[in-house]
Amino acid sequence: MKISNVRVYTINLPTDTWMLVTIETSNGIVGWGEITDSFNDTSLAEIIVEARQALIGKNPLHIQDCLKDFYTWVYPVKNSIRLYRTALSGLDQALWDISAKFHNLPLYALYGGDGTSSIPLYANLNKAIRNNRSAQALKDSGELAYKAGFKMVKCTPFDEITPRSTYNILDRGFERFAALAEALPIGAISIDCHQRFERHTLSQMVERVLTEYGNPYWIEDPVDILDYKTMEIMNSRFPEVLWAAGEDSINERQLHTTIASGTYGVLMPDVKYIGGPSVVKSIIPYAQALGFRVTLHNPNGIIATAHSAHLSALCQNDFPMEFPFQAVMQREILATPQEMIKDGRYVFTDAPGIGIEITKEALKEYGTEFHHGAWKAIQ
Repeated sequence: MKISNVRVYTINLPTDTWMLVTIETSNGIVGWGEITDSFNDTSLAEIIVEARQALIGKNPLHIQDCLKDFYTWVYPVKNSIRLYRTALSGLDQALWDISAKFHNLPLYALYGGDGTSSIPLYANLNKAIRNNRSAQALKDSGELAYKAGFKMVKCTPFDEITPRSTYNILDRGFERFAALAEALPIGAISIDCHQRFERHTLSQMVERVLTEYGNPYWIEDPVDILDYKTMEIMNSRFPEVLWAAGEDSINERQLHTTIASGTYGVLMPDVKYIGGPSVVKSIIPYAQALGFRVTLHNPNGIIATAHSAHLSALCQNDFPMEFPFQAVMQREILATPQEMIKDGRYVFTDAPGIGIEITKEALKEYGTEFHHGAWKAIQ
């Protein structure tokens, strides 16, 4: 079996855009990976097209050999450039999908997570209400997700906050948060801050949340990821709060720096950026052994969700994984077999690999393929 082609697609949906990579083989097996949100789709596609020339003819089961060029030292160092790490991550995903299909195993079983039939999810509400940031919209979305069985919902109520914000700006966010907290128990709500706060405003926000509502599930990305001094102070002042971070890590060293800081209890690597399954499947047991909880960052499409779910089968705790609730309506029909989200859980099948792929009909209706330096409709 040899690699015969590598393709790059975008899926341009009415409410979201996904970017995908496939690796085709001489015996008909196709592996899928997702590379959404690299910040420069065309440049990323060019990198993968360049890599294609080196991949064609190689054995896709030899994953390390296929991707060794991404680990070769050059200047500037590819390991620290988001576009290169995203390309590596997508190709790595596709190669692991091929490997599991070749061995006729679900990917989670190949990783050693056999015996797992489903994993718990939490609902990221952000994309569902991107065009309506009202308190009522957040409340309605949260109620729907909670009733659908999601263990926790994640909100982003403080959109107006910047590091130079004044205390009064917090009031707008608390209008939204109060509406959601009226509908759901505080222990079922987490707050994503998108690194918008600095020490003063963060302390005020957290104190107000704890005093008026109670302790949320976690607080995510409160400040700049490198501002560990602030997080040391926050941990000292609010020891009851669980802090989460790590979604922007593009290599093992960056995530290790967060681990070594001791300021976050939840690590959130993203399979699309950190190096793919080859990296994540090693991070999970390592981080858990050190006492950290691991939950994969996953606000994107069907393929990234599948890869993240199969990796999450390695987690030893019942900690939920991110799911973009109602970001794309009826998204399950875009895949074959259909993506199965039931009672707030991702349900596995016995199908080999990630067990799912984008339908030909969806590719034709919503897709474009990168070909000869341009994005072209799929015929």
